[in-house]
Amino acid sequence: MIISKIDVTAFKSIKKISFPLDKNITVLIGPNESGKTNILRSIYNIIPAEPFTNEKTCQYSDLYKEGKPPIISVELSNFSREDKLQLAKIYDGFRNLDSFWLRREGPEISDYKIIVDDKILSIGNIKPLFKLLPEIVYFDTISIINDRVSYDDLAGNHPEYKTERNLLKIGGLSDPAIIFEDSTRGRRAAEETGWEITKRIREVWTQEPSLEIKLRVNGNLMYIDFSDNTTVYDTPKSRSLGFLWYLSFYINFIATSIESKSNSYLFLLDEPGLHLHPAGQKDLTQLLEQLAQKNQLIYTTHSPFMIDRNFPDRVRLVNKTNEGTSIDNEAYRENWRPLRQSIGLTVGDLFFFNTKGLFVEFPGKQKKGSIFSHKN
Repeated sequence: MIISKIDVTAFKSIKKISFPLDKNITVLIGPNESGKTNILRSIYNIIPAEPFTNEKTCQYSDLYKEGKPPIISVELSNFSREDKLQLAKIYDGFRNLDSFWLRREGPEISDYKIIVDDKILSIGNIKPLFKLLPEIVYFDTISIINDRVSYDDLAGNHPEYKTERNLLKIGGLSDPAIIFEDSTRGRRAAEETGWEITKRIREVWTQEPSLEIKLRVNGNLMYIDFSDNTTVYDTPKSRSLGFLWYLSFYINFIATSIESKSNSYLFLLDEPGLHLHPAGQKDLTQLLEQLAQKNQLIYTTHSPFMIDRNFPDRVRLVNKTNEGTSIDNEAYRENWRPLRQSIGLTVGDLFFFNTKGLFVEFPGKQKKGSIFSHKN
């Protein structure tokens, strides 16, 4: 199943918003301080583990005056056959539904409601339902890859070395102990893992096709070295912050979803590609497109280079007015005029020109002193 719509009342800067989600990617674009992050946080607050009190309530709302928490609702739809079988075990009426709303009104499980056609269903224990929902993962920060890591750090499951563990995972190595062996098998495992990582990174990073990643083990330490046509093997610290962020994001993202079933996750990404050059941001949008074929994504941005113009319906323009955060679902109308006005773009910034152009000549009267046949 997927989350197909969002409805939020009185959360932080949001008084009231409601908008649909794309089944693959939804882009929240807008200027700084418009409320994009608050939208992501509101969605994340649908999960029971997240604290839910009136501290998160919009202070200009009636709910705040009443001392109540916000109200967050998500519409669930696109049920697979397996989804329906599992849902029917919770409530037989789910068997014939194409969608329903899950609404959170407070911190307890009893504060959740199931709504169909504006009617609250009497289900009883809805706790098993949460095991069936897509897992919501909020990527607000990415742990940047280190130059080196010890075997104890990798084996100890320390959160600060998650990126390095996931690096080995996408290289096909599930047990780090192998590459620390002082043997032919250990050295070969390190080489093969480095080759696999290099191959995968080259597929998604077009900026440097000669990039190579090598794992080098010395005693209890594993060193991570990079090279390309202009640099002999060097540490990650020698690379740009944009590339390191991209690499670290890819490592963690792929490792999280590598063995998952379709629609197992909803990923919330806050300002991905913030440190990337426009060409790198375009690489990232293509990577996100590939990843979204399996799991739903929502990401925020204020960069027009993070928009895939082949899918204008995915874009939600976020603005902030006296009425709080608002959503415009048609930011693409009039040649993206609402978007251009909101983030300060002009046609002269060239974003709205495609890689291929077409010049059209119109017949018209020549003005005195002008060499042009028509002025448009």
